[in-house]
Amino acid sequence: MMNLDAFDAFVFDLDGTLIDSEKYHTQAFAEVVFEQSGYALSSGERLEMFTCHSLNFCPILNQRHNLALDPDAILASKRARVREIFKVVLFSGARNFLEKWHGICPFGLAINSSFEFVRHALDESGISPYFKFITTSDDVEQRKPHPEVFDLTFRKLRVSPEKVLIFEDQLIGIQAARSAGAKVMAVDNGQPVKFPADIPVLSWQELLQI
Repeated sequence: MMNLDAFDAFVFDLDGTLIDSEKYHTQAFAEVVFEQSGYALSSGERLEMFTCHSLNFCPILNQRHNLALDPDAILASKRARVREIFKVVLFSGARNFLEKWHGICPFGLAINSSFEFVRHALDESGISPYFKFITTSDDVEQRKPHPEVFDLTFRKLRVSPEKVLIFEDQLIGIQAARSAGAKVMAVDNGQPVKFPADIPVLSWQELLQI
């Protein structure tokens, strides 16, 4: 079992890791793709979109189905739709975990979403005070799976990558964490993700017992 006391800082993803938000992103993306192209995403493609981000998935859909989606236009419409339908719900045990470890080591957020979305989610959930530093897609040139968002967060926290534990729920986040040189914990949120065999996978309720 991983010793959480061995780390100098914890860095968290937000969507699908702390808050149950994947369904809103996938629903919004599917709706705007249908509105702009008439194509209805399959259930597998809904999951595929969230694992690689909508900007990267639009070209895949264009090639796969001979569409002409504009990734930037889709992203802007998707974000607007998410704002209309989004409800902030923390995963069971997530708040308790933050409360348990807050003050013992600093927390950072490193996420692919925009700051506008993150600010709303943190305010609605009431967990904003837990995080010392927040790094979003607005702060970097390249999103996960590139490690830039983690590299910047480590510099803000003034910690060495090998002394950081990152909490993620998707393979692109795990890839970015490993590329940044940090240890990673996969959070089990009930999604059908096949994690690497050497990555520990625990729910927040299970993490509370460590």
